[in-house]
Amino acid sequence: MEQEKTNVHIIPYEDSHRDAFRDINYQWLTQYFEVTAYDKPFFENPRKEILDKSGYIFLASLENEIVGSVALERITDKEYTLAKMGVKPGFQELRIGQLLMDKALEKAEQLNLDSLVLYTNHQLVQALNLYSKYGFRFERLENPLVERATIKMVKKFN
Repeated sequence: MEQEKTNVHIIPYEDSHRDAFRDINYQWLTQYFEVTAYDKPFFENPRKEILDKSGYIFLASLENEIVGSVALERITDKEYTLAKMGVKPGFQELRIGQLLMDKALEKAEQLNLDSLVLYTNHQLVQALNLYSKYGFRFERLENPLVERATIKMVKKFN
């Protein structure tokens, strides 16, 4: 198991990864919730909905298979949302979520952000533990964009 971890590479998104990006996220969305009309454009055209709006997508690659994803979506020049974070079933013990989070936070620091915001759900206990470990703190949730968002967390950098 230790050996496998070292073979995970965090790479920038390319258009050829679109199906893998969508499948990873649809898997957890359908397992716990449902894919909504709000979600679909992000996965049908991630370049237009995320990258062309000054966002970033990073993927975890293991032996040329895409096994995880995370996105940073721009709110303002100083604040982004951490989103679209998922790891394929069967790969969740390899600390891929941590590797993705490390990359996302490294990018946030490069961008000199004041804060990263994320919206999640109380059912996603593993994700909540990861976010807390990385310094995200609970804040009051108002007017979430999707019904499944029951929790707002923020990590401040300054």
